[in-house]
Amino acid sequence: MYIGIDFSGAAAPWKPRASRPSVWIATIEDTVPPHLADLRPVQSLPGEGEPFTRLITLLSAGNFVAAGIDAPFAIPAKYMPPGGHAELLNRVNRLGRAADRPFPSGAALVDLATKTAPLDQKKPYRVTERVWVERGINTRSTLWNGPRGGAAFTAACLTLLARSGSPVWPWNCGPGMLVEAFPAAQLRTWALPHSGYSKPEQQEARERILAGLAKRLDFSVSQRVLMHESCDALDAVIAAFAAIAAVGEGAPAEYPIDGLIALIDDGASGPSDRGIC
Repeated sequence: MYIGIDFSGAAAPWKPRASRPSVWIATIEDTVPPHLADLRPVQSLPGEGEPFTRLITLLSAGNFVAAGIDAPFAIPAKYMPPGGHAELLNRVNRLGRAADRPFPSGAALVDLATKTAPLDQKKPYRVTERVWVERGINTRSTLWNGPRGGAAFTAACLTLLARSGSPVWPWNCGPGMLVEAFPAAQLRTWALPHSGYSKPEQQEARERILAGLAKRLDFSVSQRVLMHESCDALDAVIAAFAAIAAVGEGAPAEYPIDGLIALIDDGASGPSDRGIC
């Protein structure tokens, strides 16, 4: 079983009730073809406590092969602490939660990073992110806390990684490991629309994505409706393929200290980029 999670660093998506949920969890069974077994918003996870806590509980249990999460797993190498990724998680976990959300603010993460090195550019990128910036993919900087910034997004994800206690690929591999996903990059690799599919009126782009996804995954009519109506539900499903890719790749012999994004090329669109980007 593989999991895909479309994530958020904002406050509203983690409230107990959401009229338009934007954090979704997809569960894919490893059959031939793969089967979408479950697709639900984070508010529908079983258990007690706030939705963020229930998601941590799900990941901590490790009852899956791997989980792909659509969020950054690190900050640029220049700003990583001397102890590497494990120390980064420790330091983020020690930060206090923001007043309106169950994890630190983006500003707190930027402040933490600049204790290692001063910011010398407005939007620094990791090695793996620069690959996609150069390929024309809209990519958020993990240390930009302004409009369309990724700092809050990253602070939330690092908190999730730290509190789950799960292995984090590529630094650690094993059952129940967590893997960084990037649905836009995955869609580009599959030669499917990778932007301009999130708005209600952009139905044609979502139809093309769903047609391409149907060649790789078995899903029901009702699940198709969910993915058609919510780009976040669709991204959660796509994120699960990062988990599949990382398991297929295994532990890479070498990788940047600030991590990798995993994706899979099933042969439908050119040479394989499986597991690296």
